[in-house]
Amino acid sequence: MIGEALALKRWLSQSRLPAAGVQALRDRKLRAVIRHAYDNVPYYRALFRAAGLSPADIRTAGDLPRIPVTTKDDLRAAGVAAITAAGIDLAACAVLHTTGTTGAPFAIHLTRGELQARRLIEFRALLAIGFRPRDRLTVLGPMQPHAARLHQRLGFYRSVNISPALAPGDQIDQLKRSRPTILWAYPTVLRALLGRLDDRLDTVACPRVIVTSAEVCDDALKARIQRGRSIPTFNFYAANEVGRIAAECTAHEGLHVNEDHVILECLRPDGAGGAGDRGEAVVTSLDARAQPFIRYRLGDGFGFTGKPCSCGSPFPLIGAPAGRPGDVVTLPSGNVLSLQPLSFLLRSMNGLDQYRIVQESTEHLVVELVFRIDPGTGALARLRAGLIEALGEPVGVDVRRVDALHDDAPKFRSFVSRLPVGSGAHRRSGGARAALESPARGGLA
Repeated sequence: MIGEALALKRWLSQSRLPAAGVQALRDRKLRAVIRHAYDNVPYYRALFRAAGLSPADIRTAGDLPRIPVTTKDDLRAAGVAAITAAGIDLAACAVLHTTGTTGAPFAIHLTRGELQARRLIEFRALLAIGFRPRDRLTVLGPMQPHAARLHQRLGFYRSVNISPALAPGDQIDQLKRSRPTILWAYPTVLRALLGRLDDRLDTVACPRVIVTSAEVCDDALKARIQRGRSIPTFNFYAANEVGRIAAECTAHEGLHVNEDHVILECLRPDGAGGAGDRGEAVVTSLDARAQPFIRYRLGDGFGFTGKPCSCGSPFPLIGAPAGRPGDVVTLPSGNVLSLQPLSFLLRSMNGLDQYRIVQESTEHLVVELVFRIDPGTGALARLRAGLIEALGEPVGVDVRRVDALHDDAPKFRSFVSRLPVGSGAHRRSGGARAALESPARGGLA
């Protein structure tokens, strides 16, 4: 506890450095991670050598464009051994999985120290928006339960997770019991729950603050959240690969990039760009050692504002990242269901390489699966039964094993709805087009 308290003090003090101090710290950490990756990680050593680079060539964030961009497919093709640092015991690491919006889940291994750093950065972001010692934080969306820390058992900064795998009625009951003063919600899960509450969140919970993350929160959903009472809403942005990237502050002028933890680049196809220009997010983690992420393409669209925030933070501001709209399954009753419980079942399949869910109608889903190894006898039948149970309404589910999945869209979609625009979930959420025109994406809590 003492060590963690000292680490929190350090993270808080870094957020109060002048801009020049943050940049010096950022570049110092960058040089350390580049040297570590070159010396200990086969993938990056080969990448650097192929580009004719040595660690001495990368001194500041301005040198990063000399390094080729890495994608998830690059890391998957290289294999776990090649992307893991020498001496790392993977069995002792925590394992996170990407959410699978590309249909290809990917495992990330974190040491205890890396996991602690992510947790403290999350806590710093919450403190910045007014998280108080006696507040009750409820996180609506994570599949895993929250493990209470000592200070939480003593009644300080209490937190509870509500899994989307629970039946909607059970989610509502847990929300009532937790009585959150701060509600942190994944948009797809919250959207599905609001459908059960006739858009009246205040009938089951009256939080003082709402945080959205992990997926797009469009303007239509924001309006539904605010129905009945005005609640300050904050957008957090993250990726499982690198943790919390940016978070909105009380000035609501954009999201502050945690520049002491990550370096975020705005990559445009033509290589040009300036303040206000939008491009693809490419990120470098400054604290990942077990499995470094250097110039890793996230693919989300965003842009730097190029303006300082009136709150006085030294961290640069970005506009709301343009990720994907929150996908939901529309059920025969007209209710909508978050994809979280379905994708959780799919990601738990042994040997799954890629998946896609296609909603042909409100009564029919098709699930296509690509396996790198045989999942075993009866696995598909058990999966189908689990999906039907998670849907909770009479929906036919076809589970198909295929050799490959393709998409004619610029970015592969793991969920495709063939429902007419203007029906079901589209009426509730404003549709995919509205979500993409005014999105706000956040990250995993």
